[in-house]
Amino acid sequence: MTVHRTVAPSAATLVIGSGTTLAGAVASVLPIEAATGEVLLLPSSLRRDDPVASAVRDVLRRRRVASHLILPANPLAAFTRLGRSRPDTPWTTVAVDPPDAPVYTIRLPGRLFGHTPLWTVTDVDSVSDAGPFVLDLLARYVHPLSRLRNLATRGRADAAVAVNLAVSISLSVVGKQFGDFAIVGVTPDPVAAELFALALADENLPANRTVTGPWEDRIVQRATELELGVRIPQDISLVVLGSPHSSIRETIDRIARRIGISREHSDRTE
Repeated sequence: MTVHRTVAPSAATLVIGSGTTLAGAVASVLPIEAATGEVLLLPSSLRRDDPVASAVRDVLRRRRVASHLILPANPLAAFTRLGRSRPDTPWTTVAVDPPDAPVYTIRLPGRLFGHTPLWTVTDVDSVSDAGPFVLDLLARYVHPLSRLRNLATRGRADAAVAVNLAVSISLSVVGKQFGDFAIVGVTPDPVAAELFALALADENLPANRTVTGPWEDRIVQRATELELGVRIPQDISLVVLGSPHSSIRETIDRIARRIGISREHSDRTE
């Protein structure tokens, strides 16, 4: 059994880029220094044709960085392989050690624990109805038996979010297409990424509908209790790249207000 724990940063930078397409927005915002060698991508849509993942892989390919899309094990297939001595997916048993609950163990794909950076990629349009976004994504990779046991003994938020104590995510890429433009945010902080995804998802709702703010979301609240990332809006530094046109600026301003942060402009280019 292996014990893993993340170290939460005291502050985080959320960098936002834009373009006419998701591919263009990803290319504008993805930091050159973020990847060397290879990267493992975990798509929130759990699909191989995830739009944001495809855009990220295209950018990495042009930069000669290998990437591999990792999907959760098929539950039915996992159960049918229980009797085999050599399962197709090597699993690693890890301890989850919440500060306010007893230690327990779960099983996750061993591939998540190498030295290869793990990135989450979220296409908000693909998952805005039901998720997962960022903080509850890793729970989908837990072995089906561990996941069932976890859900049976803990609340949904606790069971999902606590998995982030066992796996270190290097970067989160979150994007959404808005008609004739796209917005993509990149941050190493999983809580900031979840907040950004929730705020983007609210763009799909009617203007007259009252919704719970991103900070009041139970998944976010549990993540702050576990100190997985930023804990208050003032911990987030928001940087907007380039000089986006008025529609994009207005959209970003709405998103920033939902999260409770102010934005700073940056003219960084590649």
